Amino acid sequence: MALMLIVIMFNTLYFSTPAAGSDELKRELLGDIISVDKPELFDDYGELYLAKAKVQAVLQGMEGWEVTRNTEAWVNIFLGIIDDFERMADLSKSSVPSEHIKALEIAAGINTSINALSGYDIAERNGIPMFSEIALKRFYKGEGEFFKESARNEGETKVKIEHARNSSSAYELGGMPTEKSRMEFESRRLDWMYKRDMERASDYITASWSHRENADKPSPGFFDTAAAFMEIIKARDSFEKAKKIYEKHGDRELENVKGIESKINDTYKGLMQKTIKNITIYLLILSFFTAIIWKDFKRWGEELDDTMLGTELIGQDCIWSCRTLCFFELCAQCKCIGSRSNSGTRNAII
Repeated sequence: MALMLIVIMFNTLYFSTPAAGSDELKRELLGDIISVDKPELFDDYGELYLAKAKVQAVLQGMEGWEVTRNTEAWVNIFLGIIDDFERMADLSKSSVPSEHIKALEIAAGINTSINALSGYDIAERNGIPMFSEIALKRFYKGEGEFFKESARNEGETKVKIEHARNSSSAYELGGMPTEKSRMEFESRRLDWMYKRDMERASDYITASWSHRENADKPSPGFFDTAAAFMEIIKARDSFEKAKKIYEKHGDRELENVKGIESKINDTYKGLMQKTIKNITIYLLILSFFTAIIWKDFKRWGEELDDTMLGTELIGQDCIWSCRTLCFFELCAQCKCIGSRSNSGTRNAII
């Protein structure tokens, strides 16, 4: 008896709600479809308006007993597609790439829903999934264009590659194989260049570290300091080359390696001060020895002048003596005018 009461209550509850072949269910579904009023969305995607009109026409053409839970299922899938399209379209109007990536994620869900909708014979026969698919492909084409322009205007190569890949994927889903291939080639080209340059930059950074460590070792001697100074110059040169590569690609890795630059500059300043100090000391020593040598040269010059002056004075005394001797015809004893004849000397003296 209790079991019979339970069965009766279950049947009462079950059949009191819209069931298979219910006119009430038909009215509910028609009400849901008619209440969908999204003029902005339908202006952008007219295919969705046609799909909505088709769903409404199909429901209106069905007898009450034909409107089943199965009908409710595919109608709800279509209504979900409309809602997802609205969210996706709003995101795609943004100029921020991250919003468009979210829109692409929603689009993937819509594509799954369209495939599910295609599994219902009545929806497929009336082309309802087809209208939704056409609208989705148009969305993908627009996203392909957006990411293509974003890749063209982006300064960071890593992000540029991602935009090119998103563009290629969107073009493929939008049924544009030529544009898809072009953007795929561009993304691969950029990726190859980026990886090659990043390897070079990494090598330059490694070399910069090595030169900087060599320059930072104790170097008490002048020539050791000069060698260390050359090492820090090489370190700066290697870092600048790496820096140019990072700047070329707008890569954020530059922020991570800037600490090397400050350490190189600190070492460079320290070596510069040490070099100037050493040069100053050596110049002072050189000046000291130069002054000593100069004094010796000066003294030697003065002594030479005195010697030459003495020689001149002796020569003059000798000449006067010769004149006197020649006057007494004794000039032959003078060795200073030996090359002249006695008569010539006398004549010259007289």
